[in-house]
Amino acid sequence: MTWPLRTARRMSISCRGAEISKEDLFDYTNGRFLNDEETQLSKRRVEFDLSNLCNQAASVANGSPVRKIEKMEGGFSKALLMTMENGRELVAKLPYPNAGRAMYSTASEAAVLQYVATQTQVPAPRLLAWSANAANPVRAEYIIMEKAPGVQLFTVWDDLSASDRLKLIKSLTKLEHQLATIQFPAYGHLYFRQSIPESSKRVLLDSSLDPKGQFCVGPACDPAWTNGTAPVDLDFTLDMGPWPNLHQFGLALAKRSTTRTRLPVCRNMASILQGTAEDHLALRDMAMKLLPKLAELVSMEQSARPTLWHTDLHMGNIFVSEQDPSQIVSLIDWQHTSISPLFLQARWPVFLSPPDDYSLGLTHPKLSSDFETFDPHDKQVALFEKQRADASKAYEIATYLNNRDTYVALWKFDEPVREYFKRVGHTWDDGMAPLEMCLVKIREIWGQLGFSDPCPLDFPTREMEVFNQRSIRYKQWCGIQDFAKKYLDTDDDGWIAPQMDYDEKRLQNKALLQLLTERAQSGQEAEEMRRIWPFPT
Repeated sequence: MTWPLRTARRMSISCRGAEISKEDLFDYTNGRFLNDEETQLSKRRVEFDLSNLCNQAASVANGSPVRKIEKMEGGFSKALLMTMENGRELVAKLPYPNAGRAMYSTASEAAVLQYVATQTQVPAPRLLAWSANAANPVRAEYIIMEKAPGVQLFTVWDDLSASDRLKLIKSLTKLEHQLATIQFPAYGHLYFRQSIPESSKRVLLDSSLDPKGQFCVGPACDPAWTNGTAPVDLDFTLDMGPWPNLHQFGLALAKRSTTRTRLPVCRNMASILQGTAEDHLALRDMAMKLLPKLAELVSMEQSARPTLWHTDLHMGNIFVSEQDPSQIVSLIDWQHTSISPLFLQARWPVFLSPPDDYSLGLTHPKLSSDFETFDPHDKQVALFEKQRADASKAYEIATYLNNRDTYVALWKFDEPVREYFKRVGHTWDDGMAPLEMCLVKIREIWGQLGFSDPCPLDFPTREMEVFNQRSIRYKQWCGIQDFAKKYLDTDDDGWIAPQMDYDEKRLQNKALLQLLTERAQSGQEAEEMRRIWPFPT
């Protein structure tokens, strides 16, 4: 059946409360960028056939046409809140060109939504329609889902009592426990079996995990495996997964990193930090000497099991009941959800991350003994930090009680080994120092990790001097990047929120750099500061 089109005359389109045109739907308008703005905007522009998208929405809403559309935008996709004539609310999500591997990324997100909804009790938006083929009538990949019920957590968090916050945190750890207990057969991304090409490798799920035989683990598809809009393996042979064991997973990460050495350097990094392509190949070979031993050691632990996990739990992605805000009614934004080792997946939810002076274990957060001597402003800051620490402690304890394997993976796992698998696939983007420092640390604690034979790595004195020098420079470089982002209230891309004055931010950017160069000890130091400053002036 073909549903009638909703005409422009009867349909309102808005963004942040202001009316916009159909054409405005295609452009990214949720902020501007200090860094290469033209490229950043092009990576977030997506054109589509609005009439056919509205038809698709009507087809899953009992024929009720679209009455109004509100445009919302994230870093990797455009979301359109569609209100139908019958009052039903749907969300149409369209990925940007920077969202990862074309077709695969949308196909995986759709499969994750369906799997979570049908095989767990974790609340997620209901999948209604989707297409990963941009040659469809909409002329773009899309997912249409039910709008999440309730309200976003950030709208009510400050008004929640301590007991309600604790109740919500306990509920969250129980939901995470459901995900942690599902042991998938391989690392990769989740797909419907029929949604990826026959040529793509896949590992089928056991009937206990997939009674109807709908799903499989397939290739990786998140942006880390792409260069802009093209797969990193476009011209090279690269194992995109799925990977049946930790050793093959680690090999693929290392190969991905060295494959990227043929791409342009994308960050303002000193040459000693970035290194040449040959340097990265040598570092990879060094890291690979450890991989068989580390993979064998870690594979024996529950922390290594392939786990599907929501890695972006901030307050905007958690919806709670309006009647009982301590009750979680939906977790949204499952884009780029991977099946990875639990020790890489487990993390503090963004809104529960602890303050810098937080202590794990039985130590409970306390106010400073001289709190009463603080001035009003400092008291307010101290109380805020205490509340943060209380929430973090509640999550830590609730995870221990309700989700023991995740507790072990997050807080008892050997941190240098975790860093090894986090860093080995990112040397071209992050520089050589993080992985070098990780290798040095692993060599130092080799015996403590349980190995009786000698460490395969040995660093001559001269090599250690280079590593140490690079480590110092890297920490300085990170300090500059963090300083700039903090004081300009931005991120790596230089994103400036729409409510901020973009021109004022550009002036502040220029003034900050000028201040630092004027304080430099020498002309050479000032020039180096200009070179590594993250945003053009």
